[in-house]
Amino acid sequence: MKQNEKPFDVVIVGGGIVGLSVALEAQSRGLSVAVIDPDIAEARASFGNAGVLSRGSIFPMAAPGIRARLPRYALGRDIAVRARLRSLPHLAPWLVRFLLAAEEGAWRRTAAALNPMVAEAFDRHVALADLVGGRHLIKRNGWLRLYRSAEAFAGSVLEQAVLKENGVRIDCLGEDEIRQLEPHLARRFSNGIFFPDTGSVESPGELVELYRHAAEGRGAVLVAGKAEAILETGETMAVMVAGRRIEGRHVVLAAGARSAELARTLGYRFPLAAERGYHRHFALAEGVELRRPVCDAAGGYVLSPMNGNVRLLTGVELARQDDPPEHAQIDGVEPDARKTLSFTTPVDGKTWLGSRPSTPDGLPVIGRAARHPRLIFAFGHGHIGFANGPMTGAVVASLLHDEQPPVPVAAFSPSRFGG
Repeated sequence: MKQNEKPFDVVIVGGGIVGLSVALEAQSRGLSVAVIDPDIAEARASFGNAGVLSRGSIFPMAAPGIRARLPRYALGRDIAVRARLRSLPHLAPWLVRFLLAAEEGAWRRTAAALNPMVAEAFDRHVALADLVGGRHLIKRNGWLRLYRSAEAFAGSVLEQAVLKENGVRIDCLGEDEIRQLEPHLARRFSNGIFFPDTGSVESPGELVELYRHAAEGRGAVLVAGKAEAILETGETMAVMVAGRRIEGRHVVLAAGARSAELARTLGYRFPLAAERGYHRHFALAEGVELRRPVCDAAGGYVLSPMNGNVRLLTGVELARQDDPPEHAQIDGVEPDARKTLSFTTPVDGKTWLGSRPSTPDGLPVIGRAARHPRLIFAFGHGHIGFANGPMTGAVVASLLHDEQPPVPVAAFSPSRFGG
């Protein structure tokens, strides 16, 4: 910024759902805001997700029993989770901590830590959407996880118990009850779990753009470009963008999978992996309807209604963020998904790829930096970033004002990784 320009109250690195939620919450408290982002909508993880505002997404990837499945993932024998072998050396710091977290006690503690935030996800989205005129994009239509056999369904008993312990309402369904909820799904599922308190957004990218325009309309300065470094400059912080220095009394790092790279410019090292996912859009066959997002547990895919079409989404690919796309995962699930729901040709002929920032313990990183109190971290939400962006914005706004956060955040502290 120019020498005589005043610093912003808050400079936010990242223009996805988390960064924009921070911007809107900060503006509601009278703070001046700059948002730094490459401004490529389709590059954001919040653009391409399933749009699920899930009440039940309290579990980390590091689940009990996952260690035994790692060879399958690495060899590409499990369609739900794939790991790029050539990327594993790069992922080693993350993987070591991930394996340590993959036991039942840690899994339960993570669920309990995430639960208060996740419980507020739907209402926080509604409140923010009301502010920007996007309420019509949000529905409380539930979320359905499907099982192809009674044996597979029985494998979810522990998960069901922990959900109930954390106050998450679920309905266990048989084949006929699944049919009543989704009459156009094929009869290939014996059991299901329905999450009635879950909602969904039929166009996540459109909602994020509404948040972006609202922040700009309220005075946020949008800086198009890639943040290169974060600097401490005496009584302020600064972010370098194409040789330009953007100063702020505080900097919030909410750059998704790029956050660890930027944190390193100040000496912080976070074990962050790119939890990548793919999607394609298809037109539904004539007379066919999908009323809510559904997950085929055995098939390793999600089908989500999107503006009259359907979005087919893969499971997880663990890789470096800049690894070239490999379409084996989505090519593998598409024929199977066609056996579940009748859809026709691709809508746009594109395959989307995005990266979600994944911590090894499944908890986001939210809090002040240990050695730079004017820097606040807000990243690492994994597959629940879109749903929990608005609540994260409220938490960060409370930290900016040294107030008690609206939900407990001690478990999200950067200090657990030395940050």
